[in-house]
Amino acid sequence: MDSGSESPNRKHVLKSDQPEERDVRGGERILLVEDDQAVRTVTERALRRFGYEVISATCGEEALQVAGTVTEVDLLLTDIMMPGMNGVQVAAQIARVYPGIRIFYMSGYADQDLIREGLLTPGTRFLQKPFSPMELVSEIRAILDEPASSRPEEEA
Repeated sequence: MDSGSESPNRKHVLKSDQPEERDVRGGERILLVEDDQAVRTVTERALRRFGYEVISATCGEEALQVAGTVTEVDLLLTDIMMPGMNGVQVAAQIARVYPGIRIFYMSGYADQDLIREGLLTPGTRFLQKPFSPMELVSEIRAILDEPASSRPEEEA
């Protein structure tokens, strides 16, 4: 994605110089919740390419089932607008299973629209679709590298 065409509503911070692939690689376990199969497949493939372990779920209910079988998850990456449970509801339930889990939202809707609808609060970690694999893993790496006390979802 060309940096000149980026929406000013994006919450993530891109560095002025493109990070090298080794800077964003990881081995952490990510629970990906996305109802759109194409988006889920591309996102999962990108995360695996950068070394992350990915567990995918098609909806909130499936994510909760997975959570009952996996002992540790480092980050929840969830779409916000999904049938059944929305991403905020999924995050609340998953946080009960994994206290302290890092939460990262994605959506095709602009963040200001989601804030206006009451789904997100200002400062919530969010990435607007479409995004590039490098944008995704750069933001995930930044979230995973944050000290626990500075994570926005733990300040509420």
